[in-house]
Amino acid sequence: MPPLHETLDARDYAANFEDFLQDRPAGAPFFFWLGATEPHRVYEQGVGARWGKRASAVTVPAYWPDTPEIRSDLLDYAHEIEWFDAQLVRVLARLEQLGELDNTLVVVTSDNGMPFPRAKVNLYDPGVRMPLAIRWPREIPAGRVVDDLVSHLDFAPTFLEVAGVPVPARLTGRSLLPVLRSNGAGRIDRARDAAFTALERHTWCRPDGATYPIRAIRTHDFLYIRNFEPERWPTGGPDFISSNKTPHGDVDGAPIKAFMEDPANQRRFPREFALNFGKRPLEELYDVRTDPDQVRNLAADPAHRATCEKLWAQLRAYLVQTGDSRIEGRDPWQAAPYRQTVGYGATFNRTLSAAERDAAAGRGAHKPQ
Repeated sequence: MPPLHETLDARDYAANFEDFLQDRPAGAPFFFWLGATEPHRVYEQGVGARWGKRASAVTVPAYWPDTPEIRSDLLDYAHEIEWFDAQLVRVLARLEQLGELDNTLVVVTSDNGMPFPRAKVNLYDPGVRMPLAIRWPREIPAGRVVDDLVSHLDFAPTFLEVAGVPVPARLTGRSLLPVLRSNGAGRIDRARDAAFTALERHTWCRPDGATYPIRAIRTHDFLYIRNFEPERWPTGGPDFISSNKTPHGDVDGAPIKAFMEDPANQRRFPREFALNFGKRPLEELYDVRTDPDQVRNLAADPAHRATCEKLWAQLRAYLVQTGDSRIEGRDPWQAAPYRQTVGYGATFNRTLSAAERDAAAGRGAHKPQ
């Protein structure tokens, strides 16, 4: 029988919470952030199947090949999420034991999307659409699903209002309390009709620290993405060893990445490889109602030109309003210091030769589609 949980580093977050409570003055208000690493990689490969999960139950998104290797990786991902869920259950049980569960605001979310290609470090839904569950029985009606478009930016003003602290005018988020305290479901606040996202750099994966600047607007019907430097590789590309010491450095190391980097699989799945690792046009437009996986770019379709122009105008206005340097023609990010990886230096801060690239891949010639 395998152990209760199989990861390279299984932390007992519920025990950390218990230690925190032991140090709390009796009856004092508290704030506790349970910052789990799961489901961050690395995973124990095959752990999902060992715990009885069935590959046949997996739904593979349209942007990945449907293969046993990828289904297995998704099962391992699900197992990691279950570990976090089990820790959360223990935390909630402890609050209930103390008689404080109903008067504690509990917010459960994530800080980025799935650690898979075309998800994390992208502005498609799998990269930026976070799970969000909020519980506070004494203050907000339970059992509802709300469809308003909200953002992590809204957490700060929400928590400040809950604590009775004035919300600074400079905050761009809006308190969620009016939405949470309403009795309705579905769309509550009609003004919450768009969410904005942005990306510049994740790893150091391009020569001279160049970033991949993207801005996006997500409405209930469409996702519009602006790739400001479409000649660059979104992933960092096949020719540069990144700060995590791999090509395509803005894609986390994983079985699915290894599978897609195999030249034989690139030939088998050219469409999927291009979606995950290829370059992108200036504009992308997806109808999320009919294309939830966002694989059919409508930006070049004359029938959708008006929608593109409308959403770009709305996005541009928001970037101007918030003082985004990119829309002002400035790029302060490329020159900003990079400190993520200890020991990163000139050895990896260069473009590979063809022979070095092939050696890094550990196989034959690496020729992107």
